[in-house]
Amino acid sequence: MQLPIKAHYATIAVLALASRYDAGELVQARVIAADHAVPSQFLGQILQQLRNAGLIVSVRGSSGGFRLAKSPDSISVADVVEAVCSSASSENSLPSHDPITRVVGGVWHELNETQLRYLEQLKLSSLVQQMSPEPAAMFFI
Repeated sequence: MQLPIKAHYATIAVLALASRYDAGELVQARVIAADHAVPSQFLGQILQQLRNAGLIVSVRGSSGGFRLAKSPDSISVADVVEAVCSSASSENSLPSHDPITRVVGGVWHELNETQLRYLEQLKLSSLVQQMSPEPAAMFFI
């Protein structure tokens, strides 16, 4: 099941910030937009939502920008998705007496729960590690 594009862009934005977390660097929105092909108007809305959720902080001014509010070890992809996607579920919340509707609703509910559990386990720090270049292979003769 595919998440909204907003979740995709939000994850890109927080990973851009997470990759610079240890250096304590502020990253400007226009840099994130340019480096990662995220539409700047859309990114502004996403960054606002991430800030409102307490995942990032912003600093105003010419040398301002954004940074993570806490360690990449403590932020999951689920945190990011929940910050930018409405919590409205696609499943029908009304009880159904129709067995087919009830069974299909159960399938979608379980899929959503499985997806959420997976995203909760994915920490930004592990994704940043995956971005590191692989060490060159050693050949011995």
